[in-house]
Amino acid sequence: MVDVSNSTVVWTPWRVARSSGFEVCDTGGEVGLIQIDKSQFLVTKAFRFSEIAVTKMLTDRLVSDGKSTADAERAVEDARTFTPTTENPTDMASIPLFMRWFENTYGAHTLAAIIHDQLIVDEPNAGALGSDTLSDRFFREMMRSAGVPWLKRWIMWAAVAIRSRWAAGGIRRFSVCVWIVLAITGIASFVNAAGSAWFGWSRPLDVWLLLVIAILLPIVSAPLWGRQFGASLVAAVAALWILPAAAFGLLGYLVYQTLEFLARKSGLN
Repeated sequence: MVDVSNSTVVWTPWRVARSSGFEVCDTGGEVGLIQIDKSQFLVTKAFRFSEIAVTKMLTDRLVSDGKSTADAERAVEDARTFTPTTENPTDMASIPLFMRWFENTYGAHTLAAIIHDQLIVDEPNAGALGSDTLSDRFFREMMRSAGVPWLKRWIMWAAVAIRSRWAAGGIRRFSVCVWIVLAITGIASFVNAAGSAWFGWSRPLDVWLLLVIAILLPIVSAPLWGRQFGASLVAAVAALWILPAAAFGLLGYLVYQTLEFLARKSGLN
C-alpha cells in the first residue's frame, strides 16, 4: 500500500477529467479497478480531491461546528483522500438498474461517488467529516468540479440526501415521511390541474386552485429537510418527470425478470 502522506508520492490529474480537481497516485492519472464479483470492484490506486475552495469550505464548516482548525484540517484530509484496501470494495455509484437511463454507475461522477461512499458509514454522522449532511454537500461539490451538469448533480445530491435523512432515524426519518406525503399530494395536484386544463376534468377555478397547491407545497415542505432544503425543491420538481419514467423502467425490468424466471423454470440455459 502506498503511503499517501509521503511527500515523495507523485499525484497526477485524473485522466478522465484533468481539470476536475481529482488527483491519482499514478503517473498516468489512471485509477485501476479489479472486478471481484458481479457488482463489486477494488480500486488499486489511491486518489484525492484537491480543489482548494471546496476543501476550505469543508474546513470552515467544521470549525463553525466546534472543531479546532487542526482537527478540521485532519478530518478534511482524511475525507478527501481514498486509500485502497481489500476492506473497501465499491460498486461505484449505487444506481438501480431501472434508473440507468438517467445516469450510469460510472462516469464523471465515479470518483466523487467512491469518496462519498467511504464517508457514509452504517452509523449516521460517523464518517470522517462527522456529518452525513456535509458529506452529501461534498459529493455535490465534487461532481460540480468533475463537470457533472447542474441539474443532474443536484438531483443526485437530493437522492443521497433522502438516504442520509432516512438513515438518521428519529425526527429526520419522520420529516422524510411527511415530505413524501406532501410531495405526492403536490404531484397529484399538478397532474390533476394539467388534466383539468387539457381535458376538462374540473372547472377553471379548480384548475388554478390545484396549481397553487402544487406550487406552494414544495416551498412549504422544504424546511422539513433542514440545511438541505434546496434538495427538497429539486426533488419535488424532478419527481414530476423522473418518477413516471422510473415507473415505466421498473415495469419493464419486472417483465424482464419474469421472463427470465419462466425461462429457468422451462429448463432453458
